[in-house]
Amino acid sequence: MPKILFIVVSRRVHRLGRAAQAPRRPVDQSQAHPLRFCPTARALSDRPRLADSPRMRIAVVGQIRPGSSRAHAINTIKTAGGFARLGHEVACYTMACELPDPGAIYHEPSLTWVEAPEPEGDNPDECFGRWAANRILSDGCEFVYARNFWAPLLTAEAGLPTVVETHAYIGSVNPLLDRTLCATRTLDALRAVITIAPPLRDHFIERGARADRVRVVPDGVDFDLFTSPCANPYETPGPRAVYAGHLYAYKGIFTILDAAATLPHVRFELVGGLPEDLRRTQRAVMERRLSNVVLHGLVPHALVPGYVCHADALLLPPSAAEPSKDWTSPVKLGEYLATGVPIAASSIPALTRVLNEPLVRFFKPDDGVALARTIEACLCESPEDPARERRIEQARTLSYSARAATILDAAGLAEARTAA
Repeated sequence: MPKILFIVVSRRVHRLGRAAQAPRRPVDQSQAHPLRFCPTARALSDRPRLADSPRMRIAVVGQIRPGSSRAHAINTIKTAGGFARLGHEVACYTMACELPDPGAIYHEPSLTWVEAPEPEGDNPDECFGRWAANRILSDGCEFVYARNFWAPLLTAEAGLPTVVETHAYIGSVNPLLDRTLCATRTLDALRAVITIAPPLRDHFIERGARADRVRVVPDGVDFDLFTSPCANPYETPGPRAVYAGHLYAYKGIFTILDAAATLPHVRFELVGGLPEDLRRTQRAVMERRLSNVVLHGLVPHALVPGYVCHADALLLPPSAAEPSKDWTSPVKLGEYLATGVPIAASSIPALTRVLNEPLVRFFKPDDGVALARTIEACLCESPEDPARERRIEQARTLSYSARAATILDAAGLAEARTAA
C-alpha cells in the first residue's frame, strides 16, 4: 500500500471514531489457499481519494452470489444500499456471478461490485474471507460491514473499524461465531455485533460477547421502492391474498393452503420459492384441488412491489413450531408495512413483541381457519382506514437508510450518519 494512502486512511478513520491506534497490518496469507486474479473486480484504489469529509469508503462483505433471492442476500445488499443513500461510496465484496448488472436485480444502482475468484482448496469460507480482507485493505476502505466471519475478524485484527451482523440460531455450533463474539472483548476495531432480536442479543452475550457491543437492528425495507407507483402484474380480478417470500414449510405455507380451502372466492397469490419448494407446494395444491392458489415462483426483488402493492390482504403466517418464532425479523414485514395494505400475521413472540393491532391483524399460528377469518377482516378494511397510513409511517422507521445509520452509530461513527 503506498505510504501516502496509508497516512490519509489512518487520519480519516481516527477523526471519525474510536479507531485502533496501531497501524493496520496486512493479512497473513501464510495459511491461505491460492487464489487467482479476478479480472472483473473494479479496484476502488484506482479512484481519487475522497475529500476530508464524513463521506467514507465502505466495504460490505457477503459470501453470496449476486442475484440470490434469499433473505440473507437481500438484507446484505439492501443494507449496502442504505449506506450509499447516506452518501457513502460503497463496494460489495461477493462471490462471482454472471450478471452484467447485479445492482439492477436489487434496485441498487449506486453500488460497486468486487467479485472473488473461485476458491481453490478445501476451505472455501476461509479462502473467501482472506481474499476479501486483503482486497478491502488494498482498496483503501475505511469501514467494514460483514455478513460472514473470516473477513471481519481479519480486518479488525488489521485495525480497520469493522461491524459483523449475524442471525445465527440459538445453540448454533460454529467455532468462528464463538471466536467473533469473544473478539469483541479483545479487538478494539471490532466495534459491534449486529443482530435482529433481543433473544439473539442475549444469547450472544451469554456466549462471550461484550454486552455493550451487541446491538439489535431489525431487518429493513427499501421504503422508496415499496411506496412508489408500480404496475399491476395480475390479470384476473380479486379479492386476493398475497404471500411474498420463500415456501419453506415453517413459513406457514400449509396454513395458507388450509385458509385457501376455506375461502374459495379469494385468490391466493404466492410469490417466491426455490424450485424444490415450488414442486412440493404445487403437489399440495393439486392434492387439495385448490383452484384459487397461484404460484408465481421467484421474481427479481425489484419487481416484488407490484405483487404486494396490488394485494387486498398480505400474509405473514410463520409457524409457532419453529425455534425462530422467538427471534425472526422477516424482510417481508417492512415491505408489507410500506404498502399500507392490511396484514394477517401469526401471533408468534417475535411479531407480537414489535407490532400492535391494528398495524397487523393477529391470528393463532398454524391454524388455517383462524387465518381465513383474519383475511376476511382484512378484506373489510376501508381504504380510508387510518391504520393504512400508520403502517406506512412504521415502515419509514425501518428504511435501509435508517438501518445503515443505526449500524454506523453502533460502530462509533455517528459523524458519518449523513455524508451526502
